[in-house]
Amino acid sequence: MTDRFDAVIVGSGFSGSMLGWILAKQGWKVLLIDSGRHPRFAIGESSTPTADFLIHHIASRWGLDKLAPLASWGSWKGAYPDLLCGKKRGFSYYKHHKDQRFVDDAQHSRSFLVAASSEDRFSDTHWVRSSVDQFLVQSAIDEGAILRESTSLHSAKYDRVNQVWTLGVRGVDGVQTIAAPWLIDASGGGTATADLIDNPLDDDWMRTRTRATFAHFDGVLPFNEGRAADDPFCGDDAAQHHLTDNGWWWMLRFDNGITSVGLVEKLNSTSARNSTSVDDFLQTSRADYPSIAGLMHNSKVVAPIFNVAGSPTSIACAIQSGRLSRCRTKASGPGLILLPNAYGFIDPLHSTGIAHALSGVVRAAKMLTGPTQSIDIELYEYNFALRREIRWLDTLIAGCYFALPNFQRFVAFSSFYFVAAIRFEAVMAEDPALWPAGFLQADDAMMVESTELSIREVNDPSISDDDFTSRVRDRISRWNTAGLLDPQNRNRLNHTAAPKW
Repeated sequence: MTDRFDAVIVGSGFSGSMLGWILAKQGWKVLLIDSGRHPRFAIGESSTPTADFLIHHIASRWGLDKLAPLASWGSWKGAYPDLLCGKKRGFSYYKHHKDQRFVDDAQHSRSFLVAASSEDRFSDTHWVRSSVDQFLVQSAIDEGAILRESTSLHSAKYDRVNQVWTLGVRGVDGVQTIAAPWLIDASGGGTATADLIDNPLDDDWMRTRTRATFAHFDGVLPFNEGRAADDPFCGDDAAQHHLTDNGWWWMLRFDNGITSVGLVEKLNSTSARNSTSVDDFLQTSRADYPSIAGLMHNSKVVAPIFNVAGSPTSIACAIQSGRLSRCRTKASGPGLILLPNAYGFIDPLHSTGIAHALSGVVRAAKMLTGPTQSIDIELYEYNFALRREIRWLDTLIAGCYFALPNFQRFVAFSSFYFVAAIRFEAVMAEDPALWPAGFLQADDAMMVESTELSIREVNDPSISDDDFTSRVRDRISRWNTAGLLDPQNRNRLNHTAAPKW
């Protein structure tokens, strides 16, 4: 017997679950399938004002009242005190040098703080994904969606005449046949559908080439060495970046005392994992930087947890990725939508992942619940929009890595991300449904060209650091409402996000 659904969503992380929730709320018969089980460890935990605006828009447009409080830290804590998260006032960056403790100067030439929100209650959030993803998938189930865990897509064939997928779904009870007009890939890396729908990787062009080693830790200390009297917020209440010679450490602090910690390295770096375990690699990597080592000297890994083969015991240990940046050949087709993180991803620098994923939820929901006569055109436009966005994010992030280990050039180039984000937030504050220059201004030709000019100069030894900063300052001037690169601000920016609702 063939079960019939209106949509099959592969992957029940936050974006797949949220889209399933929306569609079920509109009366669709939705099947969510996932190879894993909730709750489960996941990385991708730092939201931004862009993500907050999108959450608020999704909640109000499709009537997801339970979702709305997740749009800011204050309302989240008030509505769901047991749903784990952390406070994020903005971004903090600190440049470390080998074998030296962190020391800044009066001009903050070794640190950079950007306050997104004006006060704690409007803060962004760090998501404990195991908790948040489970909340969202349960909300979808409560609305009528069906979840099948420990289940994978076994086969997929699209009938263009009848406009329906015939899907083989393999679960604990074997393979079952499912029919649905829509197949939506919300899996990590698009791997769940890639071979079945002929959607290989197309990412040789990407300039960002990094890997990450990460885990959740208990006992990470606050970074008191980085605090200054004129900081616009506590640098620990942030997506905290500890920059090294060939990469950076992230530290995202949750309200329950746990900290998400990761080391991101350029793949062309000389560092190699010669130790016997990933945990040992992290320990030896931080030993070169005394202040980072001090923050973590009494910490211990608490997640992810793995079962020991042939034993009833389990252990917590870190994970090391391969290359992070990736992109599939297509993002859509007849009866097919890939959400952004299934289609492509760059790197965790600047925390673009959650916001980009949510932007795909918004667009997919609009296409699926809107007029059917325009769906083919909208799918075509979505496919090319995602490619432009991935290229744009790759440019914004790659230039920052090209700048390292030069912190002044890193700060200068990162200003392109911040002007793009600030402008996009202002657009959404006016009308969250209308993005005339695309996600994060990816279709702003002048901004893109200005960024390309600077990425070609970021490593030019004939251009001094001050001259490079001056050139970037001039190029961003038409969008720079926050005072980025203004010497008088000394790498400290107060409230940059547009006013929230």
